[in-house]
Amino acid sequence: PAALRILGLPLDQLLGGAAIDPRCAAVREDGSAFGSDEHPALVALRTGDAVNDVVMGVSRPDGSRVWILVNATPLTARDGAVERVYSTFEDITPRVSLARELEQQARTDYLTGAANRRGLTERLAIEFARVRRDPSDVFSVLALDLDHFKHVNDAHGHATGDAVLVHMAALMRQASRAIDVVARIGGEEFTLLLPDTGLAAALARAERLREQIEATPLQLDGRSLPVTVSIGVSTVAPGDASIDAVLARADRALYEAKGAGRNTVRVQLPPAVDA
Repeated sequence: PAALRILGLPLDQLLGGAAIDPRCAAVREDGSAFGSDEHPALVALRTGDAVNDVVMGVSRPDGSRVWILVNATPLTARDGAVERVYSTFEDITPRVSLARELEQQARTDYLTGAANRRGLTERLAIEFARVRRDPSDVFSVLALDLDHFKHVNDAHGHATGDAVLVHMAALMRQASRAIDVVARIGGEEFTLLLPDTGLAAALARAERLREQIEATPLQLDGRSLPVTVSIGVSTVAPGDASIDAVLARADRALYEAKGAGRNTVRVQLPPAVDA
């Protein structure tokens, strides 16, 4: 009965046949498929060694996925040859779901739902490694800072300040592609990672975003609260030793934008990139 419930199968499919063989649709926690000979029972049968605590995601007939923890113990004959394998499994779907939820929370800003510094750092590392493998690839970074945010908190309260931050993140997501990463890295500071985007395209994106934010004030309790943003832009270069070089240029460009009167876009060119 437990197996029927876990696998979502009728008894006639569970007994005596290969139709429920998890190898047909089993994946690891990272989403990769198990090879045809990697099922714990087959490993135990082939090696004669017990296989314990293997996590497998198995597709159910209704299209859902159940996560099971599988153990396989070989049974040997008197001559030591493996005769069969005794395999057990338990449903650990709630455990896996909770672990994934906690992992996602660790990468997400609690207020805005944007990526946090950790989530951004991990994606930046992936993009930088991709460019190091293939210098023809490219990505750009936008550093954003809400203008006069301290005044918002002082004049309207921190609840309104929080609403402004949520509003800002929502506008950034609306203006972003699925492959982009919107991140809040602290206070009123945001970062937008733009994979597969060169400097000219990044500048155009930054200007459109600045205009959209300026044209979309926050509507709160019958009030219209104007919001503007300063943006610094940079792009990765073949000579960059680390992602820190890209972020530093974007930060310098941001400070230039703020020094120029705010609500503007500035760029820092990487080495060997002509204006």
